[in-house]
Amino acid sequence: MTSFLSKEVNFYVFMQTKLYFQPVEIQHRDIFQPYLTKNSQTCDRTFANTFCWQHLYHTKWAEANGFLVIRAFINGERRAAYIIVSQKDKPNYSDILSALEADAAEFDQSLTLMGLSEEECNALQRQFPEQFFFDKNRDFADYVYKTEDLKTLKGRKYAQKRNHVNKFESLYNYHYEAISGKNIAECMQLEESWISQHAEDESAQSEYIAIQKAFQNFEALGLFGGALYVDDKLVAFTYGSAIRHDIFCTHVEKADIHYEGVYQMINYLFAQHLPEQFTFINREEDMGLAGLRKSKTSYQPAMLAYKHTALKLNDEMQDIIHVWRRCFGDDDPSIYTFLSRYYFNHCTMLEKRDGRVISTVFMIPCQTRFGLAAYLYGIATLPEYQHQGISSRLIRQMLEKCRNNGAVFSFLIPEDEKLKEYYARFGYIRTQTNVVFESDMDLGTGDTKKDRIMILPFDDTFRIENLSETLDCRPML
Repeated sequence: MTSFLSKEVNFYVFMQTKLYFQPVEIQHRDIFQPYLTKNSQTCDRTFANTFCWQHLYHTKWAEANGFLVIRAFINGERRAAYIIVSQKDKPNYSDILSALEADAAEFDQSLTLMGLSEEECNALQRQFPEQFFFDKNRDFADYVYKTEDLKTLKGRKYAQKRNHVNKFESLYNYHYEAISGKNIAECMQLEESWISQHAEDESAQSEYIAIQKAFQNFEALGLFGGALYVDDKLVAFTYGSAIRHDIFCTHVEKADIHYEGVYQMINYLFAQHLPEQFTFINREEDMGLAGLRKSKTSYQPAMLAYKHTALKLNDEMQDIIHVWRRCFGDDDPSIYTFLSRYYFNHCTMLEKRDGRVISTVFMIPCQTRFGLAAYLYGIATLPEYQHQGISSRLIRQMLEKCRNNGAVFSFLIPEDEKLKEYYARFGYIRTQTNVVFESDMDLGTGDTKKDRIMILPFDDTFRIENLSETLDCRPML
Protein backbone atom coordinates (compact mmCIF):
# COMPACT_ATOMS: atom_id res chain seq x y z
CA MET A 1 0.00 0.00 0.00
CA THR A 2 2.79 2.44 0.92
CA SER A 3 4.64 1.60 -2.28
CA PHE A 4 1.57 2.26 -4.39
CA LEU A 5 0.93 5.63 -2.72
CA SER A 6 4.60 6.58 -3.19
CA LYS A 7 4.43 5.86 -6.90
CA GLU A 8 1.18 7.78 -7.19
CA VAL A 9 2.71 10.82 -5.47
CA ASN A 10 5.84 10.66 -7.66
CA PHE A 11 3.68 10.52 -10.78
CA TYR A 12 1.66 13.47 -9.51
CA VAL A 13 4.82 15.53 -8.88
CA PHE A 14 6.09 14.69 -12.38
CA MET A 15 2.84 15.81 -13.93
CA GLN A 16 2.91 19.01 -11.88
CA THR A 17 6.42 19.93 -13.04
CA LYS A 18 5.95 19.09 -16.71
CA LEU A 19 6.25 22.34 -18.65
CA TYR A 20 3.57 23.08 -21.24
CA PHE A 21 4.67 26.06 -23.32
CA GLN A 22 2.32 28.34 -25.22
CA PRO A 23 2.64 31.50 -27.33
CA VAL A 24 2.46 34.86 -25.56
CA GLU A 25 -0.98 36.40 -26.03
CA ILE A 26 -2.05 39.88 -24.98
CA GLN A 27 -4.45 38.48 -22.37
CA HIS A 28 -1.54 36.81 -20.56
CA ARG A 29 -0.27 40.17 -19.25
CA ASP A 30 -2.23 39.79 -16.01
CA ILE A 31 -0.50 36.45 -15.39
CA PHE A 32 2.98 37.83 -16.14
CA GLN A 33 2.80 41.07 -14.15
CA PRO A 34 2.97 39.69 -10.57
CA TYR A 35 6.16 37.86 -11.53
CA LEU A 36 7.86 40.48 -13.67
CA THR A 37 7.31 43.48 -11.41
CA LYS A 38 8.96 41.82 -8.39
CA ASN A 39 12.61 42.84 -7.90
CA SER A 40 13.18 43.33 -11.64
CA GLN A 41 15.29 46.08 -13.20
CA THR A 42 16.11 44.87 -16.74
CA CYS A 43 14.31 45.22 -20.04
CA ASP A 44 14.07 41.44 -20.52
CA ARG A 45 11.51 41.33 -17.74
CA THR A 46 8.80 43.48 -19.27
CA PHE A 47 5.71 41.94 -20.75
CA ALA A 48 5.73 44.43 -23.63
CA ASN A 49 9.16 43.31 -24.84
CA THR A 50 8.31 39.63 -24.38
CA PHE A 51 5.10 40.01 -26.38
CA CYS A 52 6.39 42.31 -29.13
CA TRP A 53 9.63 40.44 -29.87
CA GLN A 54 8.37 36.85 -29.71
CA HIS A 55 8.48 36.57 -33.51
CA LEU A 56 12.29 36.92 -33.43
CA TYR A 57 13.03 34.61 -30.51
CA HIS A 58 10.15 32.14 -30.97
CA THR A 59 9.21 32.96 -27.41
CA LYS A 60 6.80 30.80 -25.44
CA TRP A 61 5.93 30.63 -21.77
CA ALA A 62 4.81 28.23 -19.07
CA GLU A 63 3.87 28.43 -15.40
CA ALA A 64 4.71 25.72 -12.88
CA ASN A 65 5.41 25.33 -9.16
CA GLY A 66 5.32 29.06 -8.47
CA PHE A 67 7.61 29.97 -11.38
CA LEU A 68 7.01 31.84 -14.60
CA VAL A 69 9.21 30.34 -17.33
CA ILE A 70 9.90 32.23 -20.56
CA ARG A 71 11.67 30.19 -23.23
CA ALA A 72 13.42 31.95 -26.09
CA PHE A 73 15.80 30.89 -28.84
CA ILE A 74 18.85 33.12 -28.76
CA ASN A 75 22.25 33.31 -30.48
CA GLY A 76 20.68 33.28 -33.92
CA GLU A 77 18.16 30.65 -32.80
CA ARG A 78 21.00 28.26 -31.96
CA ARG A 79 20.29 27.98 -28.24
CA ALA A 80 17.16 27.50 -26.17
CA ALA A 81 17.41 29.68 -23.07
CA TYR A 82 15.06 30.26 -20.18
CA ILE A 83 14.13 33.24 -18.05
CA ILE A 84 12.74 31.98 -14.75
CA VAL A 85 11.00 34.24 -12.28
CA SER A 86 9.47 33.42 -8.91
CA GLN A 87 7.16 35.52 -6.79
CA LYS A 88 9.04 34.33 -3.72
CA ASP A 89 11.89 36.37 -2.26
CA LYS A 90 13.95 33.20 -1.78
CA PRO A 91 12.85 30.72 -4.46
CA ASN A 92 13.80 27.06 -4.31
CA TYR A 93 15.12 26.36 -7.80
CA SER A 94 14.91 22.60 -7.29
CA ASP A 95 11.13 23.04 -7.76
CA ILE A 96 11.65 23.82 -11.44
CA LEU A 97 15.16 22.76 -12.50
CA SER A 98 14.48 19.15 -13.48
CA ALA A 99 11.56 20.24 -15.66
CA LEU A 100 13.76 22.84 -17.36
CA GLU A 101 16.51 20.30 -18.00
CA ALA A 102 14.00 17.91 -19.53
CA ASP A 103 12.73 20.61 -21.86
CA ALA A 104 16.24 21.65 -22.91
CA ALA A 105 17.09 18.00 -23.57
CA GLU A 106 14.29 17.88 -26.16
CA PHE A 107 16.45 20.31 -28.19
CA ASP A 108 19.59 18.27 -27.48
CA GLN A 109 20.99 21.06 -25.33
CA SER A 110 22.28 21.61 -21.85
CA LEU A 111 20.21 23.93 -19.68
CA THR A 112 20.86 27.66 -20.20
CA LEU A 113 19.30 30.25 -17.90
CA MET A 114 19.45 33.88 -18.98
CA GLY A 115 18.64 37.32 -17.65
CA LEU A 116 19.69 36.44 -14.11
CA SER A 117 20.55 39.04 -11.50
CA GLU A 118 23.68 38.64 -9.41
CA GLU A 119 21.52 37.67 -6.43
CA GLU A 120 19.81 34.95 -8.45
CA CYS A 121 23.20 33.61 -9.58
CA ASN A 122 24.36 33.47 -5.97
CA ALA A 123 21.20 31.59 -4.98
CA LEU A 124 21.72 29.04 -7.77
CA GLN A 125 25.32 28.58 -6.72
CA ARG A 126 24.29 27.97 -3.11
CA GLN A 127 21.55 25.51 -4.01
CA PHE A 128 23.54 23.70 -6.74
CA PRO A 129 27.23 24.14 -5.89
CA GLU A 130 29.62 23.65 -8.84
CA GLN A 131 26.79 22.60 -11.17
CA PHE A 132 26.55 25.90 -13.08
CA PHE A 133 29.00 28.38 -14.48
CA PHE A 134 28.13 32.00 -15.07
CA ASP A 135 28.85 34.74 -17.58
CA LYS A 136 27.96 38.42 -17.82
CA ASN A 137 28.32 40.10 -21.19
CA ARG A 138 28.91 43.86 -21.21
CA ASP A 139 27.18 44.10 -24.59
CA PHE A 140 23.82 43.19 -23.05
CA ALA A 141 23.97 45.22 -19.83
CA ASP A 142 21.10 47.72 -19.53
CA TYR A 143 21.83 51.41 -19.01
CA VAL A 144 19.90 52.78 -16.02
CA TYR A 145 19.69 56.55 -15.46
CA LYS A 146 18.27 58.83 -12.80
CA THR A 147 15.10 60.38 -14.19
CA GLU A 148 16.03 63.69 -12.56
CA ASP A 149 19.28 63.79 -14.55
CA LEU A 150 17.58 63.22 -17.89
CA LYS A 151 14.78 65.70 -17.34
CA THR A 152 16.99 68.55 -16.09
CA LEU A 153 20.38 67.95 -17.78
CA LYS A 154 22.04 69.85 -14.96
CA GLY A 155 25.78 70.11 -14.49
CA ARG A 156 28.90 70.25 -16.61
CA LYS A 157 28.60 66.60 -17.67
CA TYR A 158 25.38 67.42 -19.57
CA ALA A 159 26.61 70.67 -21.16
CA GLN A 160 26.75 69.17 -24.65
CA LYS A 161 23.24 67.70 -24.32
CA ARG A 162 21.89 71.08 -23.20
CA ASN A 163 23.54 72.71 -26.21
CA HIS A 164 21.72 70.32 -28.54
CA VAL A 165 18.41 70.98 -26.78
CA ASN A 166 18.94 74.75 -26.88
CA LYS A 167 19.81 74.59 -30.58
CA PHE A 168 16.64 72.63 -31.31
CA GLU A 169 14.55 75.15 -29.36
CA SER A 170 16.10 78.07 -31.27
CA LEU A 171 15.66 76.52 -34.71
CA TYR A 172 12.19 75.03 -34.65
CA ASN A 173 8.61 75.75 -33.73
CA TYR A 174 7.88 72.55 -31.81
CA HIS A 175 5.40 70.96 -29.45
CA TYR A 176 5.13 67.67 -27.56
CA GLU A 177 2.17 65.30 -27.27
CA ALA A 178 1.53 62.03 -25.48
CA ILE A 179 1.13 59.06 -27.82
CA SER A 180 -2.53 58.13 -28.16
CA GLY A 181 -4.93 56.73 -30.72
CA LYS A 182 -4.93 60.01 -32.62
CA ASN A 183 -1.19 60.06 -33.46
CA ILE A 184 -0.20 56.39 -33.60
CA ALA A 185 -0.67 56.37 -37.39
CA GLU A 186 1.76 59.30 -37.69
CA CYS A 187 4.31 57.44 -35.57
CA MET A 188 4.05 54.41 -37.85
CA GLN A 189 4.54 56.65 -40.89
CA LEU A 190 7.81 57.89 -39.39
CA GLU A 191 8.86 54.31 -38.67
CA GLU A 192 7.99 53.26 -42.23
CA SER A 193 10.08 56.12 -43.58
CA TRP A 194 12.98 55.00 -41.40
CA ILE A 195 12.67 51.32 -42.35
CA SER A 196 12.65 52.21 -46.06
CA GLN A 197 16.18 53.53 -45.60
CA HIS A 198 17.30 50.30 -43.82
CA ALA A 199 15.60 47.71 -46.01
CA GLU A 200 18.61 45.36 -46.00
CA ASP A 201 19.00 45.38 -42.21
CA GLU A 202 17.40 42.24 -40.76
CA SER A 203 17.44 43.61 -37.21
CA ALA A 204 15.64 46.74 -38.42
CA GLN A 205 12.98 44.57 -40.06
CA SER A 206 12.46 42.66 -36.80
CA GLU A 207 12.20 45.93 -34.89
CA TYR A 208 9.60 47.16 -37.37
CA ILE A 209 7.41 44.14 -36.58
CA ALA A 210 7.87 44.73 -32.85
CA ILE A 211 6.91 48.41 -33.16
CA GLN A 212 3.88 47.52 -35.25
CA LYS A 213 2.69 45.04 -32.59
CA ALA A 214 3.29 47.62 -29.87
CA PHE A 215 1.14 50.26 -31.57
CA GLN A 216 -1.60 47.74 -32.35
CA ASN A 217 -1.82 46.87 -28.64
CA PHE A 218 -0.66 50.13 -27.08
CA GLU A 219 -3.14 50.45 -24.22
CA ALA A 220 -3.43 46.72 -23.54
CA LEU A 221 0.37 46.51 -23.14
CA GLY A 222 0.39 49.40 -20.66
CA LEU A 223 2.68 51.45 -22.87
CA PHE A 224 3.40 55.14 -22.31
CA GLY A 225 4.92 57.33 -25.00
CA GLY A 226 5.56 60.77 -26.39
CA ALA A 227 5.63 62.41 -29.81
CA LEU A 228 7.61 65.48 -30.90
CA TYR A 229 6.31 67.79 -33.64
CA VAL A 230 7.93 70.58 -35.63
CA ASP A 231 5.09 72.79 -36.82
CA ASP A 232 2.53 70.09 -37.65
CA LYS A 233 4.96 67.36 -38.67
CA LEU A 234 5.84 64.50 -36.34
CA VAL A 235 9.63 64.26 -36.22
CA ALA A 236 10.25 61.87 -33.30
CA PHE A 237 8.51 59.43 -31.01
CA THR A 238 9.41 57.23 -28.09
CA TYR A 239 7.60 54.78 -25.83
CA GLY A 240 8.15 52.19 -23.13
CA SER A 241 6.62 50.49 -20.13
CA ALA A 242 7.12 50.05 -16.41
CA ILE A 243 9.58 47.43 -15.19
CA ARG A 244 8.49 47.97 -11.61
CA HIS A 245 6.95 50.82 -9.59
CA ASP A 246 10.09 53.01 -9.71
CA ILE A 247 11.84 51.98 -12.97
CA PHE A 248 10.52 52.83 -16.42
CA CYS A 249 11.98 51.15 -19.50
CA THR A 250 12.30 53.03 -22.79
CA HIS A 251 11.80 50.41 -25.50
CA VAL A 252 11.97 52.49 -28.69
CA GLU A 253 13.14 55.94 -29.72
CA LYS A 254 12.91 57.03 -33.36
CA ALA A 255 13.54 60.42 -34.98
CA ASP A 256 14.07 62.20 -38.27
CA ILE A 257 17.78 63.08 -38.10
CA HIS A 258 17.35 65.96 -40.55
CA TYR A 259 16.26 67.99 -37.50
CA GLU A 260 19.30 69.05 -35.51
CA GLY A 261 19.21 67.88 -31.88
CA VAL A 262 16.00 65.91 -32.37
CA TYR A 263 17.11 62.81 -30.42
CA GLN A 264 18.34 64.86 -27.47
CA MET A 265 15.06 66.82 -27.48
CA ILE A 266 12.69 63.83 -27.48
CA ASN A 267 14.72 62.21 -24.72
CA TYR A 268 14.66 65.41 -22.65
CA LEU A 269 10.93 66.05 -23.05
CA PHE A 270 9.92 62.45 -22.50
CA ALA A 271 11.77 62.31 -19.16
CA GLN A 272 9.92 65.47 -18.10
CA HIS A 273 6.53 63.93 -18.87
CA LEU A 274 7.05 60.60 -17.12
CA PRO A 275 4.87 60.01 -14.06
CA GLU A 276 6.75 61.09 -10.91
CA GLN A 277 6.78 57.56 -9.45
CA PHE A 278 9.56 56.60 -11.90
CA THR A 279 12.83 57.72 -10.35
CA PHE A 280 14.93 55.66 -12.79
CA ILE A 281 14.83 55.14 -16.55
CA ASN A 282 16.22 51.98 -18.15
CA ARG A 283 17.27 52.65 -21.76
CA GLU A 284 18.18 49.05 -22.55
CA GLU A 285 21.48 47.66 -23.88
CA ASP A 286 23.90 48.74 -26.61
CA MET A 287 24.36 45.22 -28.09
CA GLY A 288 28.08 45.90 -28.47
CA LEU A 289 27.52 48.54 -31.18
CA ALA A 290 30.21 51.20 -30.82
CA GLY A 291 28.02 54.15 -31.84
CA LEU A 292 25.18 53.12 -29.57
CA ARG A 293 27.57 52.57 -26.65
CA LYS A 294 29.04 56.03 -27.09
CA SER A 295 25.58 57.59 -27.17
CA LYS A 296 24.24 55.73 -24.12
CA THR A 297 27.41 56.32 -22.11
CA SER A 298 27.31 60.04 -22.89
CA TYR A 299 24.11 60.33 -20.84
CA GLN A 300 26.04 59.27 -17.71
CA PRO A 301 24.15 56.19 -16.48
CA ALA A 302 23.66 55.78 -12.75
CA MET A 303 24.46 52.08 -13.17
CA LEU A 304 24.70 49.20 -15.60
CA ALA A 305 22.21 46.42 -14.93
CA TYR A 306 23.94 43.21 -15.93
CA LYS A 307 22.03 40.14 -17.10
CA HIS A 308 23.91 37.00 -16.21
CA THR A 309 23.78 33.72 -18.10
CA ALA A 310 24.06 30.39 -16.30
CA LEU A 311 24.97 27.20 -18.15
CA LYS A 312 24.54 23.86 -16.39
CA LEU A 313 27.61 21.70 -16.58
CA ASN A 314 27.42 18.24 -18.10
CA ASP A 315 30.08 15.54 -18.42
CA GLU A 316 31.14 16.68 -21.89
CA MET A 317 31.71 20.25 -20.73
CA GLN A 318 33.70 19.00 -17.75
CA ASP A 319 35.92 17.07 -20.18
CA ILE A 320 36.37 20.12 -22.41
CA ILE A 321 37.36 22.23 -19.41
CA HIS A 322 39.90 19.55 -18.45
CA VAL A 323 41.44 19.63 -21.98
CA TRP A 324 41.67 23.44 -21.94
CA ARG A 325 43.26 23.56 -18.52
CA ARG A 326 45.95 21.09 -19.51
CA CYS A 327 46.63 22.39 -23.01
CA PHE A 328 46.25 26.15 -22.60
CA GLY A 329 46.54 26.80 -18.88
CA ASP A 330 43.56 29.18 -19.06
CA ASP A 331 41.78 30.23 -15.90
CA ASP A 332 38.29 28.90 -15.30
CA PRO A 333 36.38 32.22 -15.79
CA SER A 334 37.71 32.62 -19.34
CA ILE A 335 36.80 29.00 -20.18
CA TYR A 336 33.32 29.48 -18.75
CA THR A 337 32.81 32.69 -20.73
CA PHE A 338 33.84 30.98 -23.95
CA LEU A 339 31.60 27.96 -23.41
CA SER A 340 28.57 30.02 -22.44
CA ARG A 341 28.84 32.16 -25.58
CA TYR A 342 30.37 30.04 -28.33
CA TYR A 343 29.95 26.36 -27.51
CA PHE A 344 27.39 24.86 -29.90
CA ASN A 345 27.23 21.30 -31.17
CA HIS A 346 27.25 22.33 -34.83
CA CYS A 347 30.31 24.56 -34.27
CA THR A 348 32.34 21.98 -32.37
CA MET A 349 34.41 18.95 -33.34
CA LEU A 350 35.36 16.56 -30.51
CA GLU A 351 37.34 13.35 -30.36
CA LYS A 352 36.61 10.94 -27.53
CA ARG A 353 38.33 7.91 -26.07
CA ASP A 354 36.44 5.64 -23.68
CA GLY A 355 33.65 8.21 -23.61
CA ARG A 356 35.94 11.08 -22.56
CA VAL A 357 36.87 14.14 -24.66
CA ILE A 358 40.54 14.15 -25.57
CA SER A 359 40.67 16.64 -28.48
CA THR A 360 38.73 19.79 -29.45
CA VAL A 361 38.26 22.14 -32.40
CA PHE A 362 35.83 25.05 -32.12
CA MET A 363 34.56 27.37 -34.83
CA ILE A 364 33.24 30.87 -34.13
CA PRO A 365 31.17 32.35 -36.99
CA CYS A 366 32.17 35.98 -37.52
CA GLN A 367 30.74 38.88 -39.47
CA THR A 368 33.31 40.80 -41.53
CA ARG A 369 33.14 43.31 -44.39
CA PHE A 370 33.91 40.41 -46.75
CA GLY A 371 31.02 38.28 -45.47
CA LEU A 372 30.81 35.31 -43.14
CA ALA A 373 34.13 34.09 -41.78
CA ALA A 374 34.92 30.92 -39.81
CA TYR A 375 37.39 31.47 -36.99
CA LEU A 376 38.98 28.23 -35.77
CA TYR A 377 39.74 28.39 -32.08
CA GLY A 378 40.56 26.15 -29.14
CA ILE A 379 42.39 23.54 -31.21
CA ALA A 380 43.82 21.18 -28.60
CA THR A 381 44.65 17.54 -27.92
CA LEU A 382 45.66 16.09 -24.57
CA PRO A 383 49.47 15.53 -24.55
CA GLU A 384 49.25 11.75 -24.27
CA TYR A 385 47.19 11.60 -27.51
CA GLN A 386 49.23 14.02 -29.61
CA HIS A 387 51.12 13.13 -32.82
CA GLN A 388 48.39 10.68 -33.87
CA GLY A 389 46.74 12.95 -36.48
CA ILE A 390 43.66 13.56 -34.32
CA SER A 391 43.66 17.38 -34.50
CA SER A 392 44.42 17.29 -38.23
CA ARG A 393 41.40 15.11 -38.89
CA LEU A 394 39.10 17.32 -36.80
CA ILE A 395 40.38 20.47 -38.53
CA ARG A 396 39.70 19.01 -41.98
CA GLN A 397 36.20 17.98 -40.95
CA MET A 398 35.50 21.43 -39.57
CA LEU A 399 36.82 23.18 -42.69
CA GLU A 400 34.64 21.04 -44.91
CA LYS A 401 31.64 21.96 -42.77
CA CYS A 402 32.51 25.66 -43.01
CA ARG A 403 32.78 25.49 -46.80
CA ASN A 404 29.39 23.81 -47.05
CA ASN A 405 27.77 26.36 -44.75
CA GLY A 406 28.68 29.38 -46.86
CA ALA A 407 31.73 30.85 -45.12
CA VAL A 408 33.78 33.09 -47.44
CA PHE A 409 37.02 32.22 -45.67
CA SER A 410 38.44 30.70 -42.51
CA PHE A 411 41.08 32.27 -40.34
CA LEU A 412 43.05 31.48 -37.22
CA ILE A 413 45.77 33.03 -35.07
CA PRO A 414 48.89 30.85 -34.67
CA GLU A 415 50.92 31.71 -31.60
CA ASP A 416 54.36 30.69 -32.90
CA GLU A 417 56.34 29.70 -36.00
CA LYS A 418 55.81 26.00 -35.47
CA LEU A 419 52.04 26.41 -35.53
CA LYS A 420 52.23 28.60 -38.64
CA GLU A 421 54.02 25.79 -40.46
CA TYR A 422 51.46 23.29 -39.20
CA TYR A 423 48.42 25.30 -40.40
CA ALA A 424 50.04 25.97 -43.77
CA ARG A 425 49.53 22.26 -44.50
CA PHE A 426 45.76 22.88 -44.61
CA GLY A 427 46.13 25.75 -47.08
CA TYR A 428 46.22 28.64 -44.60
CA ILE A 429 48.20 31.62 -45.90
CA ARG A 430 50.22 34.00 -43.75
CA THR A 431 49.23 37.67 -43.67
CA GLN A 432 50.36 40.86 -41.98
CA THR A 433 46.77 41.59 -40.94
CA ASN A 434 45.77 41.91 -37.30
CA VAL A 435 42.24 40.99 -36.29
CA VAL A 436 40.18 43.24 -34.04
CA PHE A 437 37.29 41.44 -32.34
CA GLU A 438 34.18 43.37 -31.33
CA SER A 439 33.95 41.47 -28.06
CA ASP A 440 34.75 42.06 -24.41
CA MET A 441 36.39 38.61 -24.37
CA ASP A 442 39.95 38.21 -25.63
CA LEU A 443 39.66 35.73 -28.49
CA GLY A 444 43.27 36.11 -29.57
CA THR A 445 46.63 35.29 -28.06
CA GLY A 446 46.39 37.77 -25.21
CA ASP A 447 48.79 40.12 -27.03
CA THR A 448 47.07 42.09 -29.82
CA LYS A 449 50.44 42.71 -31.51
CA LYS A 450 50.71 38.97 -32.08
CA ASP A 451 47.16 38.55 -33.38
CA ARG A 452 48.18 38.30 -37.03
CA ILE A 453 45.94 35.96 -38.88
CA MET A 454 46.40 33.16 -41.37
CA ILE A 455 43.62 32.88 -43.92
CA LEU A 456 42.14 30.04 -45.95
CA PRO A 457 39.84 31.34 -48.73
CA PHE A 458 36.76 29.27 -49.62
CA ASP A 459 35.32 31.65 -52.21
CA ASP A 460 37.19 32.29 -55.48
CA THR A 461 36.09 35.93 -55.39
CA PHE A 462 37.88 36.57 -52.09
CA ARG A 463 41.31 38.16 -52.50
CA ILE A 464 43.82 38.21 -49.65
CA GLU A 465 45.46 41.27 -51.18
CA ASN A 466 42.24 43.19 -50.39
CA LEU A 467 42.93 42.85 -46.67
CA SER A 468 44.04 45.99 -44.85
CA GLU A 469 46.21 46.24 -41.75
CA THR A 470 43.32 45.17 -39.55
CA LEU A 471 40.29 42.92 -39.99
CA ASP A 472 37.29 44.10 -37.98
CA CYS A 473 35.42 41.06 -36.86
CA ARG A 474 32.14 40.67 -34.94
CA PRO A 475 31.75 37.19 -33.40
CA MET A 476 28.22 35.85 -33.72
CA LEU A 477 26.92 34.80 -30.31
